[in-house]
Amino acid sequence: MPRLFSSKLLRKVEKSVGAGISLLRAGCVTIYGAQSSRCAFFCLVISLSLSACSSTRPVVKIGLLAPFEGLHRESGYEALAAMRVALSDYPLAEVEALPLALDTSADPAQARRSALKMLRDDSVVAVIGPLQAPTVSAVADVIKTSHLDVWLPTTPATAQKAQVMILTLLAQIEGQKISLAGLDAAWPQLSAMEWSALTGKTVTMADDVDSVAAADGVLWLGNAQDGAAFLARLRALNSAVPFWTTNVAGDPVFFSLLQERLNGAPPGPVYWAFPLPDSPDQYVEWAATQQEPSPTAFAVYQATRWALAKAAGHDVAVEEPGLAIFGLDREGRSELAEYVPLP
Repeated sequence: MPRLFSSKLLRKVEKSVGAGISLLRAGCVTIYGAQSSRCAFFCLVISLSLSACSSTRPVVKIGLLAPFEGLHRESGYEALAAMRVALSDYPLAEVEALPLALDTSADPAQARRSALKMLRDDSVVAVIGPLQAPTVSAVADVIKTSHLDVWLPTTPATAQKAQVMILTLLAQIEGQKISLAGLDAAWPQLSAMEWSALTGKTVTMADDVDSVAAADGVLWLGNAQDGAAFLARLRALNSAVPFWTTNVAGDPVFFSLLQERLNGAPPGPVYWAFPLPDSPDQYVEWAATQQEPSPTAFAVYQATRWALAKAAGHDVAVEEPGLAIFGLDREGRSELAEYVPLP
């Protein structure tokens, strides 16, 4: 007759399994990108298998649509790190929550493919992202049919809210002559005359840098890389005109490319904004505990906590967002300058 395992040996096995789970969860990230999908899938399978040895709790997943490949990958990994912190800060009693991060590459077509793949997983209970305005538009109809909770941490959820955000930004820019540049298709496509009528200012659509050099302010509504190139050219003509944008200036790619093009010259006044629910107090409190307090990371952290609360069956009261406006310093750090309620 075979000998039974001793209780001491069983405790050692249990400790080894627990340590294995911790190591795998620390080292494995469920990212399904072009290059890392096999490794990520392997990590997920092993992690869930080991989890089954020590826990019978069902698993739910919080989806994250963000760029993990290509130029904007730093933004994606920053968002994923914030999500993982939120998951550890807000443990669920009845279920185990894991991140499911899928790559968008900041590309609308890739974002749509990833959204469709994510929605095939029945254990996904909420989706956070995408982070860039064009990718939000690309997945809107896909996510809408899923009836999942969707949290957009950096972008207005509807075209109407996007228009309100732009009008609020135009009102914040001092002066009467405002140039609107790089108007991405993801934003409301009003004419210069319509923007002017709604704001009471003289708004022009900028086709080139020369046409905005004499403006009182510039609002950029394009992507991060083109925005960095545009601002660098503008600074060669005018070092003082305020440059405003959305979460584009909070993208690490924007400042990195801008530095390369400025070659040591100061970036001048740069402001960026995105909708931040409730008040800025929570952000200020959170930022005080972070070495690199990225506003975008905070928005993902906050959205993850709301998603977990909903998954736990709690009521989540999210007030209408205000507009958090940040100034960008010479080191690329974002400092909260103002919080403006949205009408």
